[in-house]
Amino acid sequence: MKTKNFFGVFLIFLCTIGFISCSDDDPKFHLELSKNSCEVMQGRSVAIELTTHENTTLEIENSDLIEVLYTWGFGNFKAKIEIKGKQKGKTDIVVTDHETGESMTITVKVKEYPMPRLSVDHPKVNIFDRMDFYLSTEGSQSINASDLSAVCDSMVWTANGLKGSFRVFEHGEGEGWASSRLTLKWGHCFMYPGEYKTYLTAWKDNKAIYRHQLDISVANSKDFLTYNWSDITKDSQAWSTYADVFKSSPQLMITYGLGGTTPFVEVRLFSGSFAQSYQALYDYFSQLYFAPTYEDTTEKQKMWKLYDELFSTHKKEGYPVAIWVTERANIILLMQDEAMDYSDYVIYAEPKKQESALF
Repeated sequence: MKTKNFFGVFLIFLCTIGFISCSDDDPKFHLELSKNSCEVMQGRSVAIELTTHENTTLEIENSDLIEVLYTWGFGNFKAKIEIKGKQKGKTDIVVTDHETGESMTITVKVKEYPMPRLSVDHPKVNIFDRMDFYLSTEGSQSINASDLSAVCDSMVWTANGLKGSFRVFEHGEGEGWASSRLTLKWGHCFMYPGEYKTYLTAWKDNKAIYRHQLDISVANSKDFLTYNWSDITKDSQAWSTYADVFKSSPQLMITYGLGGTTPFVEVRLFSGSFAQSYQALYDYFSQLYFAPTYEDTTEKQKMWKLYDELFSTHKKEGYPVAIWVTERANIILLMQDEAMDYSDYVIYAEPKKQESALF
């Protein structure tokens, strides 16, 4: 029995020694890091574990490159440093344990975030055909708003020769709030032919920090706008409108049909006043096909005769304002009086007649 009692006292004594040896005042305790260098990507985080006293501070050489969070109290004087990459570069973190006076340095390399690239399903289309653009990356790298918000404030899509822009990504934050919006895929219809250079540009603090260029080609190779005459075999049941994320072109809407056996296409302005309707249609077709071949300002006495000569007997009614004669289409701008208090302009097009007394 004594032996047992002595053994119990001996155990208590050992535990007391163990407790004392783990105290903060132990002179044998030292600052330790799980590693003294690391790599982190912009927008991503890594963690370094350390053994230290609570009274420990961190000094960041360049706070523009990284953001650091120090957490102490995981038991046995364990702590953690979470490092988030902000901008590409290299910097140091000096860790100082003020209980022991020890300091150690962590070297951090911030790798550049693999910014999205601009891609398109079909790089060559006809005017009015929808082009589907999207963001892509090399490999399996995902694209998300959280990562992008750490790298840039916004990403904008533009095209040379066109006004306006489309904001693909935007991030904003303030006291107690933060919001982001990301568009991974969008459609756009080009209304003028040409070779376009399109750009995806990332902005940070009102400075362009990244740009990717994608070249596309838009042709005007069909008989009239987006149609070949042979494709029109029945009347359309609706008017079609076209995607324009730049909002830089007139909002045109189109329908088609058969006048007897003659295919036709009509074009109107989606919305706008009487004057705006005339100006938008006149300007667009003048830019697409140059100046009208005939115009009521110079051929006023001949316009009705020209209308009868160039178009079928099923032509649309209205006052002929301007006529364009192209390689494959006869096009006329008509003023229509559809009601006593309402009038509007419409473009009407038919296949070009092969033979005419006028040519």
